[in-house]
Amino acid sequence: MILTVVLTLFLFLTPRTLDDVLESQTPKQEEPRTQLDTRLREFLEIKKSPLVSDVEFLLKLKHWKLLIAISAIESQYCQYQLGYNCWGISGDEHYRYYSSFRAAAQDANDLIESWQVKGKWLTVEDMNCSYVVPCSSNWVRVVNQNLKILNELETKK
Repeated sequence: MILTVVLTLFLFLTPRTLDDVLESQTPKQEEPRTQLDTRLREFLEIKKSPLVSDVEFLLKLKHWKLLIAISAIESQYCQYQLGYNCWGISGDEHYRYYSSFRAAAQDANDLIESWQVKGKWLTVEDMNCSYVVPCSSNWVRVVNQNLKILNELETKK
């Protein structure tokens, strides 16, 4: 009985608005995905890419389109990679291994950014013979094809 009185007093004496009551009774919903998020997930699912689970993270990176486009040629959208390195970072002799796709993507994004602030790697063609060695016109073609697709996904209404 004392417990009931204490609980009743607590409920009546605790300042609450109707909004507070309604909010506490309304189940929290996940924030809706953006259309781009959904389209990119569908694209990566079709490619059987393990990056599909990291789409929200990827979309926050400045160079997300370039990262996905490079992953197409370097690792078949991360299907064939070592140590989560979908981008072949550092070549064969000093190959980098990561703990997750997110860590690898962040590092690849930062690497691209570090060169771009120096005025390099501003285009895919600029990256040829530097990012990709030896030079490869096929690498340039595949990355540019994928950038075109990703730009279309981004601007699609």
